[in-house]
Formats: sequence, structure tokens, C-alpha cells
Amino acid sequence: MRTAVKIGLAAGGVLLVVLGVTVAVVGTDLDEARLQRDDLQFETDELRQEVDTLASERDELQARIDEQTKTIDQLNAELQQAKEPEQAATPAQGPAATATP
Repeated sequence: MRTAVKIGLAAGGVLLVVLGVTVAVVGTDLDEARLQRDDLQFETDELRQEVDTLASERDELQARIDEQTKTIDQLNAELQQAKEPEQAATPAQGPAATATP
């Protein structure tokens, strides 16, 4: 009986050591996974801030483009209006010049 008890206790001790090592390994893996998750979360937050900044800059640039496009359209309209009197005056002068000689 004493031998059976000793064998049982030895087997229990070995089982306890294996269980302890397994828990330690799983705990270490879990800690590493948490650290990686925290690093990825930090990186994600930084990227979100960068995306927000770039979106703001994009909106600002788009507003500038819209303003410049309106200015170009206005200048083109003014140029067209300035050319219309010249075009109207040029044909009138043309026949008058030919009728004189």
C-alpha cells in the first residue's frame, strides 16, 4: 500500500508540474498576444489620426480648387466679353476698309 501511495503521489506531483508548466506557457503566450494587440491598437489609433488629418487637408485643397475654378471661369467669361466687342468691331471695319479704295 505504501508503494501505491508513493507512486500515486509521484504521478500527482509530475502531473502538477506538467500542469504548472502548461499554465506558464499559456500565460506567456497570452501576455505576448496582449502586447501585440496593444501595439496594433496604438498603431491603428495613429493611422486614424493621420487619416483624419489627410481628410481635412483634402477638404481644404478641394475648397481651394473650387475657388480657383470659379476664378478661372470668371476670367474666361470676362475674356470672352472683352473679345465680343473686338469681334463685332473687326467685321465692321473690314468691309469699310474694302469700300474705300
